[in-house]
Amino acid sequence: MFQLVIAFLSTAAVSLILYYLVHKQYGTEFLNENDEEAVLDKKIKDDDWSPQNVLMSKWMSFGGGFYGVVAVLTYLVVEFREVVDFFTSQGSLLETVTSLGISDLVNLFVNSIMNFVVAISWPAYWLNKIEGHSVWVWFLVVYSGYLAGQFCAKNAINPYQEEH
Repeated sequence: MFQLVIAFLSTAAVSLILYYLVHKQYGTEFLNENDEEAVLDKKIKDDDWSPQNVLMSKWMSFGGGFYGVVAVLTYLVVEFREVVDFFTSQGSLLETVTSLGISDLVNLFVNSIMNFVVAISWPAYWLNKIEGHSVWVWFLVVYSGYLAGQFCAKNAINPYQEEH
């Protein structure tokens, strides 16, 4: 049960952050699923570099929407686990930092690309990780988290906006 709550909350958080950033920077017209995602993708790519734009461009490269939100979440989970494993592999953080070499940095870059592939194919990744409940229960929980995050993002900026 705890894993389902974590799945809901993490999907809701990523969805909230992504939709909030898009809403804050580009306005409400890009929060509707019927709008052209290619227009938003072009606007994001044309903007200057910022951490916000990196996150949003990653989301759009994963396709945006629900699939993109779960792909970003998967990418963050896989990258986090890999970075933690890397920095704890030598015994201490200081030993790891002092023994860093060019090959380690190249390996981190290559692994980041491989993690991008894992994130794009997130259904296969999560099917191998989930246990205890039916796949449909997991899907409903995660999709509910996605919708909750999107709803909260829309209402955080303009709580009195009417739906069309």
